[in-house]
Amino acid sequence: MRRKICCSALIQLLLVSFARSQVGTHFSSSKPSFLFILIDDVGWADLGYNNGTAHTPNIDTWAKRPGTMLMQDLHSGGTVCSPTRATVLTGRNHFRDCVDYVYGCSDMTSCVPDFEFAPSRTFTVGDAVRVAGPDYDDGAIFLGKWHLGSFFNDSEAYGGKTSSPITHGFHHFNATVEVTQTSTANCMCRPEWEHLCNFGHYGRMVHCEASNTKQIADCCQNYWWDDASSPHGVTNLTWPSPDDDASYITDAFERFLHQRRKATVAIRGGHPAPFAAQISFHNCHIPFVGTNSSKEACKRGETCRPPLEGDLPYTELELDYYACLTELDDAIGRVLSNLQQEGYYENTMIFLASDNGPERNCYPTGFCARADRPNRPTEGPGSAGPLRGRKRDIYEGGHRVPGIVSWPAIVGDQASISWETVLTDDFLPTIMDALGVERPPEQQSWVMDGRSILPILRGEKWKDTAEGDRSFGIGYYDAELSVINGWGYREGKWKYVEGSISCTEDSCKGASLFNLESDLGERNDLSDEHPDILAKLQEKFMAWHDSIMASRQNESKCTNPSQLSLPVSVKEKFGNSRTWIKRPK
Repeated sequence: MRRKICCSALIQLLLVSFARSQVGTHFSSSKPSFLFILIDDVGWADLGYNNGTAHTPNIDTWAKRPGTMLMQDLHSGGTVCSPTRATVLTGRNHFRDCVDYVYGCSDMTSCVPDFEFAPSRTFTVGDAVRVAGPDYDDGAIFLGKWHLGSFFNDSEAYGGKTSSPITHGFHHFNATVEVTQTSTANCMCRPEWEHLCNFGHYGRMVHCEASNTKQIADCCQNYWWDDASSPHGVTNLTWPSPDDDASYITDAFERFLHQRRKATVAIRGGHPAPFAAQISFHNCHIPFVGTNSSKEACKRGETCRPPLEGDLPYTELELDYYACLTELDDAIGRVLSNLQQEGYYENTMIFLASDNGPERNCYPTGFCARADRPNRPTEGPGSAGPLRGRKRDIYEGGHRVPGIVSWPAIVGDQASISWETVLTDDFLPTIMDALGVERPPEQQSWVMDGRSILPILRGEKWKDTAEGDRSFGIGYYDAELSVINGWGYREGKWKYVEGSISCTEDSCKGASLFNLESDLGERNDLSDEHPDILAKLQEKFMAWHDSIMASRQNESKCTNPSQLSLPVSVKEKFGNSRTWIKRPK
């Protein structure tokens, strides 16, 4: 299925020369741009500003820069990759749009993903700027890790489902279909490239379908982009990618931004055309592999805090992870610098978040074994700091993630720290609010879980504070692995948790209640002391669950609308009489 195209065509595509001739079109010089930077499996305490081990000077400086808000209570919409990615695009909980978990297809040339995401074409970020007017023509681009379906425009002919960035509103993309390692990403796509492979502490290719790394077709994790002249409407890299994967993604964004400004500034009275973009870095999802130079710098103490006195030197696994973080920081520094150089920074909303907490769960109760060394747990190098749990957990460490939002034109000339509860679901509603656009008539009654954060950025309160504290549901589901669901519901300082994956002891398997205002680490279960509050949250969870099931059936029309089970305590308390066909009042 791979296809070669001539060098000149590739150069043209990779330069992303997307701006069309727009002579005679009326433009606004004040329209904002929007950029979501999604980082991968990075914990709440992994970055320098939250006492992380790896130095992240660019991100730390940005967090303190005028016009920036550091969001310390920001949550990923899901606890694993694909679910959160869906929430960024749709402003809705991922379960509503049929994204229950993830799939295991890393290579478009050996398997075509059969992955259901928003089959009724839920309104997305790309759609929002498309309907906002000609200012955004050809200006919506997705870069990096997609993980929401197949790029082929004829996927159904190969047993899959077409679900690419183009399908979901973007004009262009340059992306991997799923995950790839963070160094020499596509080195297994051709036998003659194998000598370039940097496998780091793994020593071999991981996270692919092949049982033998010589099965090249099963381990090719390549970049693809839209090309109407090629079979399936896409083409891919025919040369090896750089040693540092984040640099490839950053280069693509730089070229897009420069070309968009160059092609549009002359006909817009000196103002470049606005854009909407998502950059989804692979850093630092498994397989995270740092470059040798970055690892050596960490060893020397130049880019990492030295181990505490009496501790062993960093392992190769830790060095790969910390190097991966510093390379991510370098890439984000370049993104910010280019926004400034091209004249976009002041009026661009930049929203940074991780898709979930750090990898490797802390059994049997969600507390890492080295509580005295929160930044160096034995389970894995990523750190959620004082938070309980990690990736896949309903506990805070699974979904409270690094968060930064900057927009100098709105925030003003001050930097601040916000503890307002914000979700990745809030990106699209904020864009819609800023642009004054609405969903199409047939979707205006559909549930929107996110809300515009413009009031927060302006230093105001939520517009609907009369409705009470912010509330949201969170869930983990893995039907293929037969993993028991984890469920939770948050309202203000109170949080109900049941079935978090790190919990394997009977003492934490039932319904738990936590006061996050006084117990951020979720160590003290208050369900016996406040049964009325627990019952209230369970009732609200049930209404939310009913709403989810109604969306799956009546809005997105999922092929399996009713597969999500209920927590045991909710079944016992409310019985099975309440089903997905009932909507909350």
